[in-house]
Amino acid sequence: MNNPFSDFMGSIDEMTITKKTTLLFLIMVFGMLFIGSFAHMSINRIKNNFDILYTKRLLPTARLENLKDIYTVNILDTIRDIEKGMISAKAGKGVIVLAQELVQRELREYKDSLDIDESDWLIKLARSWGMFDALKDRTSECEETSSIVKIEAKIKTIDGILFKMFNYFETAQTLEAYETLQDELYPSVYSINIDITGLINLNFDNAKIGFARTQLVYENTFEWIVVATLGTILFAALLAIVLLQNIRLLHTRLANMVDIKTKELQTLNHSLEEKIAYEVEQSRQKDEIMFRQSRLASMGEMIGNIAHQWRQPLNAMVLVIQSFQMKRLAGIELSDAFIETQTNEGIALASMMSRTIDDFRNFFKPNRGEEEFALKEALCYSIQLVKEYYTKADIEISLVCPWDVHIQGYPNEFSQVLMNLFSNAKDAMEERNIVEKQIEVLVQKSNNGVAVWVIDNGGGIEESVRAKMFDPYFTTKHKSSGTGIGLYMSQQIIEKQMRGSIRASNGAHRFSNGSYYEHCAMIVMVLPLGKKEEKKDGF
Repeated sequence: MNNPFSDFMGSIDEMTITKKTTLLFLIMVFGMLFIGSFAHMSINRIKNNFDILYTKRLLPTARLENLKDIYTVNILDTIRDIEKGMISAKAGKGVIVLAQELVQRELREYKDSLDIDESDWLIKLARSWGMFDALKDRTSECEETSSIVKIEAKIKTIDGILFKMFNYFETAQTLEAYETLQDELYPSVYSINIDITGLINLNFDNAKIGFARTQLVYENTFEWIVVATLGTILFAALLAIVLLQNIRLLHTRLANMVDIKTKELQTLNHSLEEKIAYEVEQSRQKDEIMFRQSRLASMGEMIGNIAHQWRQPLNAMVLVIQSFQMKRLAGIELSDAFIETQTNEGIALASMMSRTIDDFRNFFKPNRGEEEFALKEALCYSIQLVKEYYTKADIEISLVCPWDVHIQGYPNEFSQVLMNLFSNAKDAMEERNIVEKQIEVLVQKSNNGVAVWVIDNGGGIEESVRAKMFDPYFTTKHKSSGTGIGLYMSQQIIEKQMRGSIRASNGAHRFSNGSYYEHCAMIVMVLPLGKKEEKKDGF
């Protein structure tokens, strides 16, 4: 035969750990709710029993005692005072009438207390549904009703005797009045006091029964609470044991899975480290190639600048050399002063050409380390390199730099960024046939350092271009004239090497010469200040 307990535990063991935890939680919750609800109901039952003992037993008993006192004190003592001649019959009648009213009031209030249902609230609820009517104890109620009927009859009898007695007093039949008092009133009062005492004893007996019932409710409550608590603890303990076993098994499985996954992760990490190292190397080589391409592109433009800056000095040097030939052919004697003048002019031209070579050689020499350099000096140097070439192309370059500050970074790489920006501005203005071509470099304060603006009046940057202009190999020029790496490398230099930021926008601008244009391309670079510059006040 199947064991129900084993089947039950087996069904629990087949449940998932989530369901088991939920079941344990529900058992504990419903167990505590049952215990709390049962205790609450039991406390209410005990309170109800005590309330009934007070309202139906204690107070009515006090009223019965008052009723006895009225007959003993108010009525009998008044009659005795009349009998002794201490008060007149008329005065005594007033006291007796008041005592009779008190008797009727106490009896009426006692009878009202009989309507209180002595059952507790659970039995009352069941009776409202038509249940447990047969269980109601009618014996005690019948005895109380019978006693009250007897007492009411005797009260009427006593009232009749008192009425007859006072009639005798009023008609001066004193002898008949005293005979009525001795033969009828005293025995009737003693008799009703005996019945009232019996009703009081009956109330005490019922109070004892109610106390016993309250004691029974208390004992049952304690027993049920103990049973419910032990049952809840037992079920929770059994389920907790099952859960603990499952958690141990699950922990073992998870530990094995973690070991397996850890080995797989270690293998994957090792493989990823190799792949990352390979990709980093590839990226480094790619950036290096792109940087070289960018520098080569800049070198081509710089060679054009060198050619333009050398053309005039070369022509002047040719004229110096030709002046010697022309003097000889003309038969003019070469004087020492003439020879010295022409020689000095040739040396000056050669020195100027040599300085030009040094300037461009310094431009192409990469900085080996980060350093602090003067921003205004770097801007003037970059503008000077291209000014002759851009002047020939009818492009005016201006610098607005009211602060001579130092920034942290790489001066030559920064100059290369400026060259790229100048070149893009020049190409845009020439492509759109701008008549008065202007480029302005503007330096402003910034919360994060110093902002360097490169602004041109070439008509602005198209929205479709602005979103991708810093992407590698993106260019709007023909493939034969553009590589698409100038702005990408400029962004890499500003953001990675110099820890700044670069962004592009369009807007209106008034240039330093007073010209105002609504559609301008605006490139801003925000660069960190040098350590010494950060300590200065006012910037």
